[in-house]
Amino acid sequence: METSRKETVECNKQFYQTINSNKKIIVHQGGSRSGKTYAICQYLIYLLTTREKRLIITIARKTLPALKGSVYRDFMEIAEKVGITHFAEINKADLTFKYKNHLVEFISLDNEMKVRGRKRTHCFLNESNEFFLEDFNQLSLRTTEKMILDFNPSDVLHWIYSDICTRDDCDTYITTFQDNAFLDPEIKKEILRMKEKDADRWRVYGLGERATFKEGQIFDKWKWIDYKEFLDKDSCEVSYGLDWGYSNDPTAIVEVRRKNDKLYINELLYKKGLTNQDIYNEIKKLKLEEEIFICDSSEPKSLEDMRRLGLYCKGSIKGSGSVMNGIQIIKEHEVFASKQSKNLLQEYQFYCWESTRDNVMINKIKQNGMDHLMDAFRYAVTTGLSRARDFIIV
Repeated sequence: METSRKETVECNKQFYQTINSNKKIIVHQGGSRSGKTYAICQYLIYLLTTREKRLIITIARKTLPALKGSVYRDFMEIAEKVGITHFAEINKADLTFKYKNHLVEFISLDNEMKVRGRKRTHCFLNESNEFFLEDFNQLSLRTTEKMILDFNPSDVLHWIYSDICTRDDCDTYITTFQDNAFLDPEIKKEILRMKEKDADRWRVYGLGERATFKEGQIFDKWKWIDYKEFLDKDSCEVSYGLDWGYSNDPTAIVEVRRKNDKLYINELLYKKGLTNQDIYNEIKKLKLEEEIFICDSSEPKSLEDMRRLGLYCKGSIKGSGSVMNGIQIIKEHEVFASKQSKNLLQEYQFYCWESTRDNVMINKIKQNGMDHLMDAFRYAVTTGLSRARDFIIV
């Protein structure tokens, strides 16, 4: 890549893969320290320095601290190296970078308005396995030229594999630390040591291959089947779980069926910004307004609102140890989840035990926001099943 000072800057493999792709979507799957994020930032800065037509580029990460500590830092470092920061207007408060007639905006997905904001020419989802499919869809709808994703393949199942890499308008590239021309030789040696210590981790973080494990995952033996394969409602117990949400958290609703030691779960709703009236309207669209819903009991006002709207609902059983008890009850069953439940799949993989600094798992759920459908599932199982016939709605 040639800089504004007419110097040549060495670029990693991913830079050339991206610049030579004619597809709308480009996916970079890479192991640890493969240099994919840095190379994509180089590509975006190359566009800024070579294109005359106005560019609007969005660079996104799931959270603001992660954004500032990774891709934003890399982008600014490269911009400084190629000599364009002196000619750019940089707003550190709004996280925008204006160069000539071009605009680069850095956003986090905890800002819902920016996700649904302006149209853009290019969008880069950094560590895209942290995002939900709906996040991708919303951003893609407003992107006219290219969607670029990078991720570390540490998830066994993910919407990137099933919904993106299979598309005709997508190029997928796999790179490893061996493709990183800038990596310190000592770090390369450290990564190579992983080969002897842990074969599973080596395949993912060394070779950049798709994971066959998830460290600390609470549920890891679910089977994913088509919803059409679920047992008929008339032949089993049925329960509905609801976890409240609003601005930052989605409202989550699941349908659960049980027969003997088998549980079947299907995602029905996963959406932010819903009032209680909106939730009731969504339930009516699903034609489930006559069903009984087990709801998060920590919001008695919402429970009362729903009852006044006409919904049959009951607060979930909560108390000391109720979460762990619910997890244990679910683990005692064989669980079948519908393939159509995209957000549930995401939560399934990130619903993990907390760990210490020494990577020792402890008996506490990691607070990462990946628990809304899981909570609804617990409510439906522990409070709904085998007790539905005893409900008295007041």
